[in-house]
Amino acid sequence: MWKKLLILFIVLMGAGIFAAYSAFKYISASLPDIASLKDYRPLLVSQVYDRSGKKIGEYFREKRILVSFDKIPKDLINAFLAAEDDTFFEHKGVNYQAILRAAIANFRAGQTVQGGSTITQQVAKTLLLTSERTLDRKFREVLLAHKMEENLSKEDILYLYLNQIYFGQGAYGIAAAAETYFRKPVEKISVAEAAILAGLPKAPTAYSPVTNPSRAKERQIYVLSRMAQVGFITKEVADKAGTEPVRIYFRENFQNYAPHFLEAVRLMLISKLSEDQVLNEGLRIHTAIDLPKQIKANEALTKGLKEVDKRQGFRGPLNHFTEPKAVGEFLLKTRDKLILDSQPFRVLEANGQFKDYGPLNLAYEISKGLPSYLKIGTSAEAIVSKVDDPNGLVYLRLAETEALIDMDSMTWARKPDPEKRWEFSLIKKPSQALKMGDVVQVKVIANQFTSARLEKPPAKGKKKVEPTLLPDFKKYIQVELDQEPEVEAALISLDKSSGDVLSMVGGANFEKSQYNRALQAARQTGSAFKTIIYAAALDKNYSPVTPIMDAPLVYEEMANNGTAEDKEGQEEDLKIWRPTNHSKKFGGDILFRNALVQSLNVPTVKIMEDISVKWGVEYAQRLGIFSPLNMDFTLALGSSSVTLYEMTRAFATFSNLGKRVTPLLIHRVENHTGKKILDQVFLDERFKNEREPTEKNFEERRQKYLAEQKPNAEGEVPPSKEPPFFFEDPEQVISPQTAYIMTQLLKGVIEDPKGTGGKARAVGRELAGKTGTTNGYFDAWFIGYSPQISTGVWVGFDKEKTIGIGEVGGRAALPIWVDFMKEAHQDLPQMTFAAPDGIVFANIDTETGFLASAASKRTLRMAFKEGTEPKEFQSQQKDDESDFYKRDLTE
Repeated sequence: MWKKLLILFIVLMGAGIFAAYSAFKYISASLPDIASLKDYRPLLVSQVYDRSGKKIGEYFREKRILVSFDKIPKDLINAFLAAEDDTFFEHKGVNYQAILRAAIANFRAGQTVQGGSTITQQVAKTLLLTSERTLDRKFREVLLAHKMEENLSKEDILYLYLNQIYFGQGAYGIAAAAETYFRKPVEKISVAEAAILAGLPKAPTAYSPVTNPSRAKERQIYVLSRMAQVGFITKEVADKAGTEPVRIYFRENFQNYAPHFLEAVRLMLISKLSEDQVLNEGLRIHTAIDLPKQIKANEALTKGLKEVDKRQGFRGPLNHFTEPKAVGEFLLKTRDKLILDSQPFRVLEANGQFKDYGPLNLAYEISKGLPSYLKIGTSAEAIVSKVDDPNGLVYLRLAETEALIDMDSMTWARKPDPEKRWEFSLIKKPSQALKMGDVVQVKVIANQFTSARLEKPPAKGKKKVEPTLLPDFKKYIQVELDQEPEVEAALISLDKSSGDVLSMVGGANFEKSQYNRALQAARQTGSAFKTIIYAAALDKNYSPVTPIMDAPLVYEEMANNGTAEDKEGQEEDLKIWRPTNHSKKFGGDILFRNALVQSLNVPTVKIMEDISVKWGVEYAQRLGIFSPLNMDFTLALGSSSVTLYEMTRAFATFSNLGKRVTPLLIHRVENHTGKKILDQVFLDERFKNEREPTEKNFEERRQKYLAEQKPNAEGEVPPSKEPPFFFEDPEQVISPQTAYIMTQLLKGVIEDPKGTGGKARAVGRELAGKTGTTNGYFDAWFIGYSPQISTGVWVGFDKEKTIGIGEVGGRAALPIWVDFMKEAHQDLPQMTFAAPDGIVFANIDTETGFLASAASKRTLRMAFKEGTEPKEFQSQQKDDESDFYKRDLTE
């Protein structure tokens, strides 16, 4: 009996040992393989750079930047050893005495008050990717800790620990934590800062210096005292570090100047690589964007939108306070926010509190200059303290300063009314817009108030009227009434030579809307599309001096009324369409060139009718337009919805003498070691599905056309039915001569006194471009280029509605374009558009189109395809067309 029991016991014990051994082997096999540091593959931050190497953004799941062990200061390493594991260099991965001691302490307290995990165990825990509190997980952690101690040196384990652990605020690893909290490279961390960082891994949220400064201070003092106890630093050093003020940063280390661009890059990379690679593998992404130009694009768009927004009217105050306590709280909150915005850090004092900005100093003397938190151009909220109609002044409190708004700067503040032109409904006195207690947004424009209106001398023969109770202007800063625009805009800019996407602004505020209006918003283009129709006509035997009759037209059975520049007032009839010009007048015969320069609708429709809609659509597609196009005459007036990207790319083709400009998004992508893993990425690839069918068709036809051009047995080349835009070079999409003539015509839009783009002359360069405005002023465009850069701007609302009467492309979009192009060309040489072979010039009478003579009132040197230039002089003045042709048939 005993023998049987003994045998059974031995069998069961053996089975248990075997089961335990099998479980051990199974669990060991499932552990992460950390035989050397090469096996460590943490999630890393992918960093994005502009074309000159400036950092512009990051992609990550875990914000981690690897730093080698030798770059980590000894004091920083010692801080972690003192806080987490001062016997690290003595144990073999697990400190069983510490575990027992912690267990007893926790049992006595009835809760977890002490931990016994070593640094090695903490590394093992993070590598196991689980924080569950089970015996199985703890057993796996201990096994992995022993395995790491066998395979790695102590320094290697510290390297893993300091690069792996989480520090809060999205920062993983010591390098990212140093940048996040102190905006410093890890090599420059002080003892005081090291103690704060070393206190975080235990509870990153609880001990965060950003959200819990007092507890962070307590934890810092504990770490410093532990460092002194174990002999890493002296007590004097610990005491000094504990009382040292420390700057704690609250914001990112860089500003995201190109969020829509970065999102476009991210989506392209995910399609080329994978989301895991982009977010986890620490890629170095070198893009085509030019950061200084991008910043200028942002500024130009913001400024331009505010100008458009003011013409729409004042939408009223943001809030209203009259009770003194509420006013005081508002001013204090505003002051503190301005301070934090002007310096993105707070100072952690020895008492564990952030440095107090103190009470409001309502006696602040502006004679000392603006407070440090205010600068010229700062936008902030202020509260109206008095409205002075007799003197045309508004008194405000802006934080600790007193401010004034001059009536001259706020005449725009009418109630919004899109049916009225803004210049005819200006307010006459401040009280029409504001009253005491109103909270409004203002913009600081000067550190001392001045008013030309109040200071100008009286008119001749009139006595000076003394203003009543004028304040001492030296005590007031000058501000303007401001508001955040509701209207949207987009801008995209391309380098003609390289194709680089220099700038991309997809909207006014990425945080509010990630919709990229430069790439995704297909909107009616208005008269900007006329450019493509006129180019198509040049390849249908038109020339710049072809006469076109500008006389009334009536089309029947037209189901689509269309959209055209300034076409408001058109009769809306599903069966009858009468296109009109903006002026509602007709001019009889007009030259092809002048019709485009003046953006006339009727001549454009006649051209469309003559060359055919099919030809116009095909030409647009050849220039890279892939959005669906309307197959009727309204196409000529921009009734089709097209993206800003497509239009800007098409115009760039004219600039490039008919050769396709392929916008480049990314120059190259490297892995975290610097090895190139991806070459150039072009923006066109994003629209492959939309572009491919048409481009494939064109390429097949090009190949067929080239084959047909080979001489037959008699040495003759048979005529081809294909259009004249197929060339040996597949990148040549239209002829250089057609492209150059279009550039000369578009120069006229800017340079001619009657051109719609005259404001562009302020850039001071040789430029070409075209305005565009849709029916009802829903969309405003300007697309244009210099010999170096092509840029497009669109302005409008996401939910289509009028921008306001008179908000044409030349008023709403062109100023943004001008401001950007001025800055974009600052470091570029002056250049002219180079003429290709096959172009001749002639001095032309701009009214008749004949060669200029002594009788010509105005002459212009024009470009022609060789053989199409005029060869005759006008023998006598052309008779005026009958007044009948100059009248609108609807009158």
